Amino acid sequence: MYNNGTHPYNPTIILISLDGVVNHDLDLFLTPHMTNIANDGVRAQWMTPSFPPITFPNHWSLVTGLFPESHGIVGNYFYDPALNDSFYYKSPAKSWDAKWWGGEPIWNTAVRQGLRSGAIMWPGCSTIFENNLQPSLMIPFDDVMTIDEKVDQGLDWLDLPIEERPQFISIYVQQVDQAGHKYGPYANETLAQLQKADRGIGHLLEGLEQRNLTDIVHVMVVSDHGMSATADDRTIYYDDEFTEDEMSRIKTVEGDPLLLIRPHNEEDDSVDVLYNAFLRLQQKTPGGRMRIYKRQDIPDRFHFRNNIRIPPLLVLPDNEWIITTKDRWRSRGVHGYDNLDPQSRAIFVGKGPVFLQDHEPGTTLAPFWNVELYSLYTRILGLEPSSNNGTMKGYLKSEEL
Repeated sequence: MYNNGTHPYNPTIILISLDGVVNHDLDLFLTPHMTNIANDGVRAQWMTPSFPPITFPNHWSLVTGLFPESHGIVGNYFYDPALNDSFYYKSPAKSWDAKWWGGEPIWNTAVRQGLRSGAIMWPGCSTIFENNLQPSLMIPFDDVMTIDEKVDQGLDWLDLPIEERPQFISIYVQQVDQAGHKYGPYANETLAQLQKADRGIGHLLEGLEQRNLTDIVHVMVVSDHGMSATADDRTIYYDDEFTEDEMSRIKTVEGDPLLLIRPHNEEDDSVDVLYNAFLRLQQKTPGGRMRIYKRQDIPDRFHFRNNIRIPPLLVLPDNEWIITTKDRWRSRGVHGYDNLDPQSRAIFVGKGPVFLQDHEPGTTLAPFWNVELYSLYTRILGLEPSSNNGTMKGYLKSEEL
């Protein structure tokens, strides 16, 4: 229990995700408020996103501590053969159904153990689970709401009486990612959104200072993945190479820029036919520019194999390369490459009592996977964690260790 001089405060976390912010964006001298958090607390050398480095899978990994193959949100859109149904992130009436969402998000861990939680537009926060488990307070997605308005909502929740006040608040901010897709990751419009997001972080820090909560509330700022630039001369059109028979075997392509390919018939030779077609394309492309895997051969390090929602064929382009068809629209910025590529790296900065208990101010943390954060939340809040894929038990290591 803490006290700000007028009110008691239980351990509290505010988690903000800035969608699409690359780790080295913090070195562009455009984010002074996030730099201040790092100077007063810690910054990770980088945070490794889960594969695939896409928005919905990683936001669910950030709050469950599970890799996508374990929690089931394997993409922004995907098909489940067992359910004979498709998930599409822009269709809330369908996508918020609990049947899609595996694992236990931290806000439900908190509620189940007697704490209150709040979520502002975080992917998955509108889902109601068994026993009516959901965040105590929740704002559904609204593309118009600004980061300052979201921060103000979070601060208003901190002003509630202690018995109503959430101890975990998550806030999702989408504008940097949206600009990165439309204009490219380093366009002026995208960098302007990065600066606006940082000012929103500054607005939060100011609000905490006004409430004398600077040294009480844990603040963590993360991203889900980075962003890479595209170009016409790094685009490969597979429909120029494939035969009519090969094209006709493709039922769905789930993902972009990675291609998760599901044929109409997975029981005949279609997987082999399409696998060989992409191998032929790879061999004809200078430098290859892609890796092709059957589902059972996807490397262990991706943690992306053991789920029927994962299609039987994965084609993974080299960073900044696009493999597509001529009729598909191409963004100027994309993400969804190898999650170990530097352009895929996510950010993590944090401050608060537990960070200062573990580290000196200004410490740089060694890189870690985003599934490690769930146990950190439970450690700070004094909760028993649900099963997760983290291994560090809520203790993030400094760079020199």
